[in-house]
Amino acid sequence: MCTVCCFLNTTERMEQPTPAKPATLSATITDGATERMEKSKTDGASRKDLAAAKETHASTFQDMVTFLKSPKGERFIILEIFILTTMTLLLFLLYQKEMKKRAEFQEGLGMIRSIVVGIDSTHKDKDDFQILAVVQNLSEEVRHIAMKNDQLQKEIDIISKNVDDGWVLFATAYYWFSHGPQSWMNSQKACEKEGAKLISLETGVEQQFVENQVKARRKLFWIGLFKDNQAKWKWLSGTIPKAHFWKRGEPNRAAKHDCGALAFNCRGSCWAALNCEQMTQYICKKVPNDAWL
Repeated sequence: MCTVCCFLNTTERMEQPTPAKPATLSATITDGATERMEKSKTDGASRKDLAAAKETHASTFQDMVTFLKSPKGERFIILEIFILTTMTLLLFLLYQKEMKKRAEFQEGLGMIRSIVVGIDSTHKDKDDFQILAVVQNLSEEVRHIAMKNDQLQKEIDIISKNVDDGWVLFATAYYWFSHGPQSWMNSQKACEKEGAKLISLETGVEQQFVENQVKARRKLFWIGLFKDNQAKWKWLSGTIPKAHFWKRGEPNRAAKHDCGALAFNCRGSCWAALNCEQMTQYICKKVPNDAWL
């Protein structure tokens, strides 16, 4: 009886209707199938494109091989080889030229180093750039010395010319003892035409030199000494004499005796005050530039 009951239960379960599958599952299956079909089409197209590309490449390569085997292709290859060989040779020649220049530069630099170290051994351990800097400094010094030498030569030429014309050199200046007489004012103008001035005696040594020249010529000579509106004796530069060398009884107080001169009939002190309009010789003094001093 139990067996019959079990059979009946089993039969009932089998006869129950199977539940329906959801609609979403059917849609998913459909979409998956569509996607596989589209992918299959895409893969097929890709394979076709790849095959076409391979075929194109093969065709291009075959065309190139055919071209190179042709007479025109052979000429092209020969031309390319010629160009490559020419460029290689040109680069080699340029390299050789550059190496030669570098060797010459190093040789010249070695000579320069030897000269610089010979002048000053402290430069022995300096590198090439420092040696070149030393050479540049030396070149500037030489150029400066050359310029100074040119200036000196010009001054010497001027001095020599003036000496030949009758100027007398003494210390760092030269002097002109005129041959003809002039008034004090005209004497000053005559000196200015020569780039000089009526002499101003600044030291005792110079005073002695000029006095000896005047005594040797045995004439009166105007000097650059005058009396200003305040009755003070000054040099043409406007300075007051640091020392006085007046003769005994000088300067006199005679009218218009406002200009100084050097007398020759005296000992030690030879200044004299004369009328500025008096005609007498004069002494010009010219001092060159510092270039030759």
